[in-house]
Amino acid sequence: MNKILFYSIQKYEIKLFNKINKKYKFNIKYTKKRLEKKTIYKAKNFNHICIFVNDNAYDKYIIKKIKKYNIKTIALRCSGFNNVNLDLTHKYNIKVINVKCYSPISIAEFTLSLILNLNRKIHIAYQNTKNKNFKLNSLIGFNMYKKTIGIIGTGKIGIQLIKILQGFNMNILAYDIIKNNYIKKYKVKYTSLNNIYKKSNIITLHCPYTKNNHYMIDKKELNLMKKNVLLINTSRGELINTNALIKAIKNKKLSGVALDVYENEKKFFFKNYSNKIIEDDNINLLLSYPNVLLTSHQAFLTKEALTNISIKTFKNIKKINLNKSCNDII
Repeated sequence: MNKILFYSIQKYEIKLFNKINKKYKFNIKYTKKRLEKKTIYKAKNFNHICIFVNDNAYDKYIIKKIKKYNIKTIALRCSGFNNVNLDLTHKYNIKVINVKCYSPISIAEFTLSLILNLNRKIHIAYQNTKNKNFKLNSLIGFNMYKKTIGIIGTGKIGIQLIKILQGFNMNILAYDIIKNNYIKKYKVKYTSLNNIYKKSNIITLHCPYTKNNHYMIDKKELNLMKKNVLLINTSRGELINTNALIKAIKNKKLSGVALDVYENEKKFFFKNYSNKIIEDDNINLLLSYPNVLLTSHQAFLTKEALTNISIKTFKNIKKINLNKSCNDII
């Protein structure tokens, strides 16, 4: 029971997994291919598969094949699990595990870097100076001191961001369906989503994606926001309706948008499209706007986070092999 197939593997991951595996001695194989209907056959003769955010473990055909191949575990090397069909995996007694807390600091710090970059237009200034344009036109930002930031989601990532923001002396508003008493320590009060939309100069998302919060930011929510708000999303692309977002950008409702996720990212992210034509008009539009900063799902990408993911993934699979209790079973 020690054979693991890794889907959607990247070069930077292989070195780390090989290093950590010296302790666990699993028989591991890697494929750059994503898990989908045409690649599920690769999992035959493996005991466990390890997948990432854009792999498809939701399709009924794929889950039935996983059952047929007697695969014991679907291990997610991430915290989100909206790409897994939990109803079917539970029905077929397929264990699903994730890495619940691999490095919330990494994502919180990246979120802050997006806010500062977007506000002070560093990405534009960098390109200007690369082109030998040293003018300061259109590079004016604002002081974050005493401004209002709305944090939607106060789990481990949201809390880390709140800690970091204490040094900026900002007015912090928070929303979550599950209240975290820990924020009282930082004099942060919970409020309604509508209040966050109406009062915040900056809004940042730190919540998981579920069917219930699909397009939680749509035309109505965007209209409620203050003019010239900065909107940041390092959670899941499906939380924001991209069509409505683009209209708000065109109407100059938003001062800037920073996205580390995109609702149709599966086709593009983690691939090189520099010499190809992208047929997705929305992503082309987003990339064309000077006040939009788009990165390819890299908020988690630190040495510390990758190491934690590697260790926890192997540790959890070992527990399942030994029929021991595992806190990361979903």
